[in-house]
Amino acid sequence: MAMSKIQPVLLLFVSLFFLPALCSIDYEYCDKSGYDFGNVSYVDITPNPVGKEDKATLMIFGFAKNSIHGGYVGVSVKAGETTYNVARYPLCVLVPGCYIKAESKFFLPLKNLPHHFIEDESKNVYSIKLVDTDVGLIEAPIVRMCVEFELPTSAPTLISA
Repeated sequence: MAMSKIQPVLLLFVSLFFLPALCSIDYEYCDKSGYDFGNVSYVDITPNPVGKEDKATLMIFGFAKNSIHGGYVGVSVKAGETTYNVARYPLCVLVPGCYIKAESKFFLPLKNLPHHFIEDESKNVYSIKLVDTDVGLIEAPIVRMCVEFELPTSAPTLISA
């Protein structure tokens, strides 16, 4: 049976559409239900799995229902009963114009993600929080979105230096 010229193009299109979802990390919203700010489409990390000496880049893709004009992305790791704040990425470093526009797709690339410092824990849960600091002088910064996941590693546990 001869293959039509459309079949390879269709196969390429379908594979490009589903490929990001197949490589993504399993995550959940920190509040278990989602946030008014928007939705996360998927979370990916390069390399996957992460080796002990790798400089990992975490990528968060999503859709913003509302705008955010100032803030940061905070990274924390929970190991056992202890939570460590390990990194803070200013929004101005992550997105053009230092803001995420309402009703738009967004992409947050977190380069050099700290990942090899927790000892003697078999389960390290990472939390990535999008924090809005443009809330006026009276209010405290607001967490607009948060996702949690376990980092895929090539070793059973990552050990600190």
